[in-house]
Amino acid sequence: SVRHVGDLKQADWGGMSKLTFTTKVMPLFGLSLLVAAGGVMGGLQILASLGRGTGMIVLIAALIAELGLVFTSGMWQQKEGLNKVLFFTYALLSGMTLVPLLMWAGAAGGLGMIAQALTVSAVTFGGLAFYGMTTKRDFSSLGGFIFIACLALFVGGLFNIFFQSSIFSLIASIAGVGIFSAFTVYEMNMIRNHYTDDQYVGAALGLLIAFIGLFQSVLRLFGIAGSSDD
Repeated sequence: SVRHVGDLKQADWGGMSKLTFTTKVMPLFGLSLLVAAGGVMGGLQILASLGRGTGMIVLIAALIAELGLVFTSGMWQQKEGLNKVLFFTYALLSGMTLVPLLMWAGAAGGLGMIAQALTVSAVTFGGLAFYGMTTKRDFSSLGGFIFIACLALFVGGLFNIFFQSSIFSLIASIAGVGIFSAFTVYEMNMIRNHYTDDQYVGAALGLLIAFIGLFQSVLRLFGIAGSSDD
């Protein structure tokens, strides 16, 4: 089917309009990355001013709040005004909680390695998002699997904090790349085929979660490789 939304011609899109995607979802997603970068700077400042012990407690609290926003997103993502406040709060928290990983990766390979991981993640994310947006296949059935896989990855990461297994870290990082790659394709596919125009904040949130998850997994792989080279 072909329909017109504003000046944009929409062919084979059964879900969100292209106009909403380009004028609402993508600007929100792009701005959220800048907010997340600000969260990284804020997290570094927290560790510097409060010390590692107290600072880590604050970052753990930020992680709990971040997860709370994800699990309650279905309740707030379509409430105008509140949805944007909580969306950008999530972006800020996600940047803050990246700090321990960034510090570890920086020690393992320096800022150059972080930049390389970010570049690889961005290129991979862009390619997968394009595929998810243009393919005629419907990946909506993957939603349940991706949710369970993300949950298992998170729980496994918590256990590994205590066991400190390098083998598990490697396996989890590889699995993370696969899971968040699938999540990227799934999210863009849902935007094209199933989401409605009033779900634009939820769509931007999904893309942000997918990108940051992919970046974390790629960065861990780079960090593990950098550590093994020493």
